[in-house]
Amino acid sequence: MTATADVDTRRRQVAEALLEVVAEQGLAGAKLVTVAERAGISVGLVQHHFRSKSQLLRFAVEHLCRRAEERIDEIRAVRPLRVALYRLAESLLPLDDERRNEAAVWASFLPLTLTDGDLAALHRGAVDHQLTGFERVVAAAQTLDELPDHLDAALEARQLTAFLDGLANYMLTCPDVYDAAASRHMLQTYLDRLFTDGGDRSAGPREER
Repeated sequence: MTATADVDTRRRQVAEALLEVVAEQGLAGAKLVTVAERAGISVGLVQHHFRSKSQLLRFAVEHLCRRAEERIDEIRAVRPLRVALYRLAESLLPLDDERRNEAAVWASFLPLTLTDGDLAALHRGAVDHQLTGFERVVAAAQTLDELPDHLDAALEARQLTAFLDGLANYMLTCPDVYDAAASRHMLQTYLDRLFTDGGDRSAGPREER
């Protein structure tokens, strides 16, 4: 392993440890000594890679954004495109332990974007990536005559993003009401309305279940 690769691996190791600590204890519990213990390394080694806690936080958020973007990029286009859109949307919901931890961490970091310009830029970049993905699928569905041309693909992407953000928050805070089954059903209902009202002409049973 090259020195650069070793440094990158160590930095990711520290970032993962920070995300685990924040998911369990919130930002208040994310002390360097706690993160170092979770990563199985010394505080000095953490400080060697990250000069400050602020720098570590920013790197961890970048790491979190990359994981979400990679998950989106792995979704393959299938027909009808309603299925692809469902899979893209579902990938962003906290439906397993990994995504639940990610959502909890993101909820902890989000208030910082109001005062930290770097974190605000990271947040905006992640949102733009998500919006672009949704917009492309909606536009492709229009091209394939699964959705009518009069729909505003950019607007539909923004509305779906807002719906998913709200649903993810309630899945975290009210899991007894917004459990996995109920949340999947709500997402299916949302897309049913979009494609039915939009004149979906795709045939056959839904494939996303």
